[in-house]
Amino acid sequence: MAYIIENAQVLKGDKWRSLCFLIENNRIISSRASFSMYKHLRTDAGNYIMTSSHVLLDFNLPITSAFEQRKSYYLENFIKKGCTTVLTSIRIQREKQLTSELKKIHAALLDCPFDYVIGVSITPALLTSSFIRICKRERVPAIFVEITNSDDLEKIHWGWVKEAMFPYNCPLIPIFKDDSQKLKRYWAELIESHNIPSLKEEIQAGYPLDRRVLEKIGIYPRKSNLHDGGEVSYNFYLKDSETVKMIENELFMKHDSHLLVTMHKGKIIRAGKQLSYCPGYGEYVEIKTPAFYQSPT
Repeated sequence: MAYIIENAQVLKGDKWRSLCFLIENNRIISSRASFSMYKHLRTDAGNYIMTSSHVLLDFNLPITSAFEQRKSYYLENFIKKGCTTVLTSIRIQREKQLTSELKKIHAALLDCPFDYVIGVSITPALLTSSFIRICKRERVPAIFVEITNSDDLEKIHWGWVKEAMFPYNCPLIPIFKDDSQKLKRYWAELIESHNIPSLKEEIQAGYPLDRRVLEKIGIYPRKSNLHDGGEVSYNFYLKDSETVKMIENELFMKHDSHLLVTMHKGKIIRAGKQLSYCPGYGEYVEIKTPAFYQSPT
């Protein structure tokens, strides 16, 4: 059945747009200022703030826990917060582990209620051209590098790494084990000087990934994006004198009191305080090309 969401007050970051969406078969057929000539069923979204559903990073999914523990964790940390896609990773200590560990986590997430993207976490010692080629073959869209000191980074053959990354170019994302600003500056200068696909800063777990990060990994525009041809996944927040002044991340922090509706691929998974848990409704999001789309700076 086709229908129209009209008067949607769409918030992206700190930017507002008033849009109408034509929906059919759980896809956004078109979005524009008005569909005045259409006779479809309409729902007025003028009393809400509409955002894309969130993407969160979590390194510690309880995939080996009992079902009830997993359910409680997923409801509390993702569904309750308007998150419908999660970025996670597997920790690899040897090259030969990667393929088998990927198979294990895929099997463990078969009953996942949200969509998921899988990266890998490694120490700098494993950042070799041969390992990069395996990641490229397995379509790993993000490599988290656990950085303790600059000496480990100096041992890497960066030219070989860059050559091996092409053309998939999954970004290297730092995890700083030492909070020193000197180490962070060294990383930023190093990857910039070698022109390595990467992020200069860490990603904070448990908070919505911003558009720049989503683009770099290749999650955006497929996820967390209300666009023509895209899936029907969004959040409705209460619009009042307080929330109309907020940016998107501030709304996220108010999820308990202001998040009213979460839609995931056409299915309502939150309605007020009522949460819906749908085992197996989540899907693996395969990233064909990281950073394929990048918005103008």
